Parts: sequence; C-alpha cells; structure tokens
Amino acid sequence: MTRPAAVRRVILVVLDGLRPDAIPRFGLERITQLAHSGASTMLGRTVSPSVTACAMASLLTGADPARHGLQSDQFHIPRPGGALHPLPRVLAGHGLPTTAFLARLPLLFAPIATRIAAHVGAKARFAGRDAADIVTVARPTLGAQRRGLVLLHFPDADRVGHAAGWMSDAYADAARAMDQALGRVVDAVGLDDPETLLIALADHGGGGQRADHHDSDHPLDRTIPIMLGGAAVRRGELAAGTSLLDVPATICAALGVPRPESYPGTPLLGALHQAHDALAA
Repeated sequence: MTRPAAVRRVILVVLDGLRPDAIPRFGLERITQLAHSGASTMLGRTVSPSVTACAMASLLTGADPARHGLQSDQFHIPRPGGALHPLPRVLAGHGLPTTAFLARLPLLFAPIATRIAAHVGAKARFAGRDAADIVTVARPTLGAQRRGLVLLHFPDADRVGHAAGWMSDAYADAARAMDQALGRVVDAVGLDDPETLLIALADHGGGGQRADHHDSDHPLDRTIPIMLGGAAVRRGELAAGTSLLDVPATICAALGVPRPESYPGTPLLGALHQAHDALAA
C-alpha cells in the first residue's frame, strides 16, 4: 500500500476541552498559525457521549462508543459491542510503535490506566500535571521516535472548565497554556519535515447546557477544532462535519497501514499531498 508523501510518523495532540471559539477570543496564536498553515476546521464533530473517556477510546480504537463500550467518563476496560482493532495494535502489526504522554494520575487510578494502555498496545507515560510538564517529558521522544505514533494529551482547559467554567478567566489562562505547549511541540518537530504529520484536535467542547460541563448534544459541547499540519498537508479547509472518528482512519492512511473494517471514519485524503485512492480501501 502506498501512502501520502513520505510520512513515517504522526504526532497527535489532544487539546482537552478546547472550544473552537476560544481560539480567536483568547488569542491562541500558535493554534491559529497551525490552523492557517495547514488543513483545519472549526466545525468538527466529537463522539456521543461528548466526554473524554469516550473520545479518547474512539481515537485509540477507531470505533464509536457504541462499539468500543465506553459510554461514560469512567475509565475502565469495557465490554465491546463488536470486534475492536486498537490503533496502537494495528500499527504494531506493521512494525510501528505508539508512545503516549498523559498527565500524572492519582494513585488509585494509575493501575487501571496502565492496564488500559497495555490493553490497546501503547507505551504510556503518566507524568506531570499540565501541558507544559507533558511536553517537557515528551521532548526526548519527539526527537528520537521517527516512526509510528506519538500521542500527547493536554488536560489544562478541561480541568479548569470543570472548576471555574468554560470561557472563564481561568479557562482563558489554561487555553493559552495549551497554546504555548502546542507551540513547543511544533518547534520540536518542525512543520517543514515531510516525514511528520501533526494532528491537533479537541476531544470535546464545553459550557453548552452547563457552564462547568460538556456532556450534552449542545453544539458548544459537541463541536471541536481539528487541524492537520506538516509538509505532507495541503493548505485549506476541512469539510464541515469532519469527525474525531476520521482521525484514526487518517493516521492509518498517512502511515500506509490498511484501515480495519471496524473504523467508520473517513481518511482525510484530500488534506494530504500525493494521496492515493487505494488508501481509502
């Protein structure tokens, strides 16, 4: 199978709880630069329920919540509603590693989080409190891992949104901190590297029906930014309605790995240079 350009690795950054309208309102310059220099939409869709556990499970399995079995914000190993093909295991089958960096968890939750990571086939590190800490821990891997998938999860905006409300002053500070951390990732990997595809997106919005939550069908809870950057990316708008579920399908396509039948998402081939019809099969 061929793949777009010469992509050998994907850097996936999850901006937890970042509403699209926060980007211009709070002057998130590095996110704006990424959106304008690559392919992006501010009208992306997340999964239902619109909570972190469900969205992260969908990113890591390529499946919607009804299939992967996580239907709430409680992390656990669920009973799936059909065959699952976790993305890290799919990539590993083609000799491609997956490394994930997430914030440090309370001791009570650390064992189950480690089990979940092992269950999907990812090497996970839980270190630091916020986006700045996570990038610091991830920097050596961003430089050394030249193949496969590197995932970074930034919790700042979601954490503060629950505590102080979406679009509050504290939320603005947290969003700016994630923006600066994403800028450090961009500086570390470079957008002129044809072998690296950078994907940044939120897992959900927030403040729709409740100022301090995001689990509803309100557009402010379900609408997310999705951005692709790098030398392999064509500059332009992604179609409105582009879904979080399209991201794991796109990762497979970019790395030249066949997409499992359990992935309902559509590879964003139009955003990638030298994309081939065979990748959609």
